Amino acid sequence: MFPSESHATLYEFSEAELQAAVEEAKARVTYAMAHVYTDEGVRRCLRAGVRSIEHANLVSKETVAIMSDHGVYFDPTFISLVQRIESASETHLPAGVVSNLQQTVAKGMQVYEWAKQYGLPIAFGTDLWGLDARKSQLREFEMRAGLDSPASIIRSATATNAELLLQKEKLGTIAPGAYADLLIVEGDPLADLHILADPEKNLKLIMKDGVIYKNELV
Repeated sequence: MFPSESHATLYEFSEAELQAAVEEAKARVTYAMAHVYTDEGVRRCLRAGVRSIEHANLVSKETVAIMSDHGVYFDPTFISLVQRIESASETHLPAGVVSNLQQTVAKGMQVYEWAKQYGLPIAFGTDLWGLDARKSQLREFEMRAGLDSPASIIRSATATNAELLLQKEKLGTIAPGAYADLLIVEGDPLADLHILADPEKNLKLIMKDGVIYKNELV
């Protein structure tokens, strides 16, 4: 998509390179993820054993079905593209690139619908870098608000992410032996997901590993 979808990069690594990356990750008791957009790129990653597919905006429904068969995680990360569209005037992105980004976001939303149909575990990432861009990371909740239920989106950011990160018993849960990481918000995010996108107003308590860093409950 940079600068033209008509000449999109189909893939950047050979299958042997991908397999080597996956093997090295397993040797270190972890896994490989891939930032990848196209059918060919995603299918190569699946054959190599990549665990998590980031973006995948340009894939077909058939490829989503194959992703489901392989049991991989899908991480759409809409805000990474939306933030670039919104900051285009400041970063001087050409109009053609902005148009391609807009189309890519729209296609990614269709992929999200297919992912739900095929029961893919949908993770929650942001893929933003730099202090200014990272201020927008919570807006990923807004990006998904029209695509899924609040409960599913919150589960994506907590329990599903914990499973993806191989931290199922430690993160994304309130249970004996888990990290004591808690957020308490004003209101009900299951009724209004936008509560989570305004932490200055709505986030009343932050606990990390049992230590309270913010407490506006008293």
